[in-house]
Amino acid sequence: MERLFLALWPDQEVSARLANACAGLALKGGRLIAARNLHVTLIFLGDTDAARRACIEQALSSVHAGAFEAVLTEVEWRRKTGIVWATAPEVPAALLDLVAQLRAALAACFQPRDPRPYRWHVTLARDVRHGPRRQAIAPIVWRAGEVCLVSSKLAPAGSEYTIERRWPLH
Repeated sequence: MERLFLALWPDQEVSARLANACAGLALKGGRLIAARNLHVTLIFLGDTDAARRACIEQALSSVHAGAFEAVLTEVEWRRKTGIVWATAPEVPAALLDLVAQLRAALAACFQPRDPRPYRWHVTLARDVRHGPRRQAIAPIVWRAGEVCLVSSKLAPAGSEYTIERRWPLH
């Protein structure tokens, strides 16, 4: 079994800008997410065996979404969860369309557990005791050009992520 999810993975410039945005915040407690681990989760797939992974990979090959730009404009501390994330007030329409296409393509092999509307964000820090409720940041433009299948292994210092496969957005 592998613990898998689908994500958008930033290039080095976007990762660095996100890490810098978080480094400038007045946070109490918690731990920063390493720049190499910053991403936007599209769909969490959970524990996945080889047969279901094969189904997922086949289904993703049928998705034909376009590349798009999204802009992160604020950071927010989620008091109940202790998470600090970068986000924007609106989810880009192209991102909502991509998530809808992925969910539809995966319907034969996976039923998402989370019925809530999709809310995009990049987790920057965890276990924060206090941070900014909401704070504007210099806009970070993210060009989404591919969907990544990512494996996650839990480790004492946090999750370790490996990009297993990529599908380009055209």
